[in-house]
Amino acid sequence: MTESTLERMLAIFDVTPLGPDRFAGESDAGGHAGRQVVEGSQILAQSMVAAGKALPGRVVRSAHALFVAVADPGEPLELEVGTVRAGRSFASAVVMAGQGGRTRATATVLLDQPQPDVIRHDRWTGAAPAGPEAAYPAEMPMRGRQLRLEGVKDYGSPDETGPPVLGAWLRYDSVPGRDDLRRALLAHFTGHLSISTALRAHPGIGTDQAHHTVSTAVMGLGVTFHDPVTWDGWIRYHHESTFAGAGMAYVRGQVLTADGRLLASFTQDAMIRGLGDSAASVPAGSRL
Repeated sequence: MTESTLERMLAIFDVTPLGPDRFAGESDAGGHAGRQVVEGSQILAQSMVAAGKALPGRVVRSAHALFVAVADPGEPLELEVGTVRAGRSFASAVVMAGQGGRTRATATVLLDQPQPDVIRHDRWTGAAPAGPEAAYPAEMPMRGRQLRLEGVKDYGSPDETGPPVLGAWLRYDSVPGRDDLRRALLAHFTGHLSISTALRAHPGIGTDQAHHTVSTAVMGLGVTFHDPVTWDGWIRYHHESTFAGAGMAYVRGQVLTADGRLLASFTQDAMIRGLGDSAASVPAGSRL
């Protein structure tokens, strides 16, 4: 199993042109032994980079992906960018990510050219967090990344319960110099802790039980970026699950700098179903 590292993940995001509007990408299995599933957030990040390369001179403002079939990390991904419209400022595209002639995910991407402020508010309005020093170190395989969780020692444990809210502090050994890779890096982590956030409010169930007693999957991810997408040191992902039921969960979140400046906002639609349910076999791009 290839080790998951920051350097390798950035290279995976940086998809290779195959021809006009077509790109090839590798995958990472997330550092989990025996896991043959590509993270949906990785495909989202690659789709954003592909759209930016197909429509140069613009930055990604938002991207929304649906994961319709499992992607195998052992097979190459092919991404095809279909331009919907390319105006003087805004552009939009639909990216189809596939393997072996079968679509695995689709992403709708909005791009734009940054403009001067007319108005601006971009600061965290909630209670001030205690900071990464007061958070618990957490294991999540990727060399070159540190992760700390606010008030949670084990995010996957069915015994660790609380409100369906989870704050995560991340620090990368280096921040990409390219704007498109910074956006891809921020998008990548949006799929990692949202299901754990939803399960946290319910005693006796946690992501450690995934694929043992429950089936979980990320079905859709959306991310919106708030310029400038630059940071130093720690960044904070604030997750809040506002609904869980009917075999699904919804989580919204924000990505902020250590001093509370908003970098991005995100949402996730996830499947949470009993392992024996017939509907639990619905394929998805990322299972947690």
